[in-house]
Amino acid sequence: MTFEQFLNILRARKWIAISVFFTVMLTTLIVSLLLPKQYTAEATLALDVKAADPVTGQPIVGYMAPSYMATQVDMISSQNTALKVVDTLGLAQLPEAQAQFQEATKGRGDIRNWFAESLLKGLNVKPSRESNVINLEYTAADPKFAAALANSFAQAYIRTTIDIKTAAAQQNNVFFQEQLKSLQSNLEKAQNKLSEYQQTHGIVGSDERLDVENQRLNELSSQVLGAQSQTFDAQSRARGGSVAPDVLNNPLIQQLKGQLAVQEAKYKELSEKNGPNHPHNQQAMAELNATRNQLNEIMNQYAGGLNSAAGNSASRQAALNAALQAQKEKVLDLKSQRAAIDVLQRNVDNAQRSYDQALQRFSQTMLESRSDQSNISIIKSAPEPIKHSSPKTLLNLILAIFVGSLLAIGFAMLAELIDRRVRSKGDIENMLGLAVLADLLPPQTKRRFGRKAGAAA
Repeated sequence: MTFEQFLNILRARKWIAISVFFTVMLTTLIVSLLLPKQYTAEATLALDVKAADPVTGQPIVGYMAPSYMATQVDMISSQNTALKVVDTLGLAQLPEAQAQFQEATKGRGDIRNWFAESLLKGLNVKPSRESNVINLEYTAADPKFAAALANSFAQAYIRTTIDIKTAAAQQNNVFFQEQLKSLQSNLEKAQNKLSEYQQTHGIVGSDERLDVENQRLNELSSQVLGAQSQTFDAQSRARGGSVAPDVLNNPLIQQLKGQLAVQEAKYKELSEKNGPNHPHNQQAMAELNATRNQLNEIMNQYAGGLNSAAGNSASRQAALNAALQAQKEKVLDLKSQRAAIDVLQRNVDNAQRSYDQALQRFSQTMLESRSDQSNISIIKSAPEPIKHSSPKTLLNLILAIFVGSLLAIGFAMLAELIDRRVRSKGDIENMLGLAVLADLLPPQTKRRFGRKAGAAA
């Protein structure tokens, strides 16, 4: 079909097209005027995604999640939020509302849930694309009712977010409260074990006592080393007996040895001069024996003194070794006690740390469960709308023009298909497959269209 043929069909079927077009327009106008007017109230909410926790002061990372805004939109249009609106406005207690519920459901179901689902039908939530603002719209036949519901949904949404946060905080608070009991019991047991151990072993300050005992151990070690040196020296001096250097070098013994040598020389001289039986010789012999006996006795006494000194030094060394060994055992016992106390003290410290952390979290969750702060602010409350939002008569008429034009053209073409006519030489060529040799119509007749022009052709 050529464009000329299309125009010819429209010219031929113009009354059908005009009738359809004006029918659509008139119907749209009548329906728009008869439809009940709807009013849309709009409230605007702003979400602070950079808000910090009011209790801990720490930034909340969840606010920065990409799905955060979509989650908030779903929360606004949730059943829980709608139920809060129903309870706030007291719709379930109104007699006319109860009658409406009975008429619609025959008394089946829950009236609160039914009204919540009914209210959600008029709600429209639109988040802003480039900001953290949410537009909340509610459409109803009564402008006051629309504004009241828009504001109620905004308040219910804020209340829902606070309830979710406080409910989670209350659960955590109960959990930490239960944990505090067991942690406090563990702390008391650890403290009692430490106290009993200290009382049993008489420990007041383990560090100071251990330092004192270590100092005593060091002093005993030094004394033992000195005693070992003295013992070795005394044993070396006493090792020669009566011919020990200390004995031989004694001044008295040296004097006696000199005196003995003089007497021996005198005795030898008298023996050679007077003979062995002479009284002077006998006297010299007696003096010589007395001096020799005195020398031997003194040498033996000095040798015994050296042996006694060596024995005393060895005894002192043995006593110091025993004291040193006892002190070592005492220090080791103190170190063992200190290690046991350290273990018990660590148990006390760990129990105290766990208890303090749980107590801190308990305090935080208690404050969070009582907090009514939110990161949501109402930057625009829904005012009572002055103009209705639907039906939009002008927009409906514009759409009716477009739809009516399409339907007018469609009905014109449908009528042409039902009753096909020849309206130009092109129709003859297409329908009969014959070429038109001449066109005998006068020019003014060619401008005419319809049955006469078709018949003339």
